[in-house]
Amino acid sequence: METSMVITLVKLAVGLALIAKGADWFTEAAVKIAQATRVPQVVIGATIVSLATTIPELTVSTYSALTTRADYAVGNAIGSTICNIGLILGTCLIIRPMSIARSSITMLQGSIMIGAGLLVTLLGINGELSRLDSAFLVSLLAGYFYYSIRVARKERTEALSKPKNQRTEVDIKLRREIFLFIIGAGCVIFGSRWLVNSAELIARKLGVPDLLISVTLVAVGTSLPEYVTALTATIKGYQEISIGNIMGADIMDIVWVLGASSMLMPLPIQFQTRVLDFPFMLVLMIVLTLFAKTRNRLSRLEGIAFFLVYVIYLLIMFLKFAAVA
Repeated sequence: METSMVITLVKLAVGLALIAKGADWFTEAAVKIAQATRVPQVVIGATIVSLATTIPELTVSTYSALTTRADYAVGNAIGSTICNIGLILGTCLIIRPMSIARSSITMLQGSIMIGAGLLVTLLGINGELSRLDSAFLVSLLAGYFYYSIRVARKERTEALSKPKNQRTEVDIKLRREIFLFIIGAGCVIFGSRWLVNSAELIARKLGVPDLLISVTLVAVGTSLPEYVTALTATIKGYQEISIGNIMGADIMDIVWVLGASSMLMPLPIQFQTRVLDFPFMLVLMIVLTLFAKTRNRLSRLEGIAFFLVYVIYLLIMFLKFAAVA
């Protein structure tokens, strides 16, 4: 076996190890930060966790905006929102159904997510996201953070106002957990990059077509941190982190990733994005919010439905648009 292939396989193994351990630190630290600050896990998942897990999308989209492939920026961000709900949440629900403990907060998160999706769809009707459009997206980002801070403060105040005998006291070293959160996030992000790059090189060595690589490994690769985090949180039983991370990541992909990218350079929106990606994104966002409202839980059957919608999306993309490309 040639030396380059051995190095690639080693990087693949190291990437997997970094992802596994990093996701464990990242998730546990997020839960303990929520406990120590008395902020609901769903809010932590929708803010600091989703900010960390969307860094790969931000990196890819801003880099694309500054190069000759600015059209990739929108496709990457919108494709990630579809992947987050269809593939990631669908898989998590198939493994374990989720109870929605904070239904009012989840409903507001869902409404903001749908609002962000509708906004970017309307802004993109003319085939471009301009620098002026970025102002609308970034202002929504500021509003989202303002809302999240208000919710966090309200929940913390209510928790601290309870009599001491009704509180759940935990001995948590917050600085240590913040450190582990940052280290864990870094391991997940860098591990995902090494894993995807190594898998891409191996696929090319095996003669896999570039088109298949681009719409599978590269597309799923930027969403891998969300995938690993959501799966780890689901397996450990921290399902509020999972649903918060997925809804928050979809919001961040639109208002943070596309807002920052279109501020750097006007972004063209491809025909496929307008007629396929935007509609599927909105359908999944609306259905997720409606499902979450029903009996305050997400069932395994609903997870299968999300996964099937994602499969249909991929089939249409392959059969109708890949051939044209």
